[in-house]
Amino acid sequence: MAKKFKVRTAAVFNGTPPGSTIELDEAVAKKYEVMKYLEIIEEVKPKPKKKAPAKKPANKSTTAKKKTESKKK
Repeated sequence: MAKKFKVRTAAVFNGTPPGSTIELDEAVAKKYEVMKYLEIIEEVKPKPKKKAPAKKPANKSTTAKKKTESKKK
């Protein structure tokens, strides 16, 4: 996976006004930084994935059947 950089634009860049902060791939950011269109602020680090909590095994549930007795008269 390519590195991402947070950059500040020094000129109109892809329709964004000067001074905007955007994220770009490493190759694009470095290319335009050399031409003075951008200023690299920082590298964006990927967020760590959250581990799903361990699933508890399903308990066997016993259902009690109701006994209905009909009264005989």
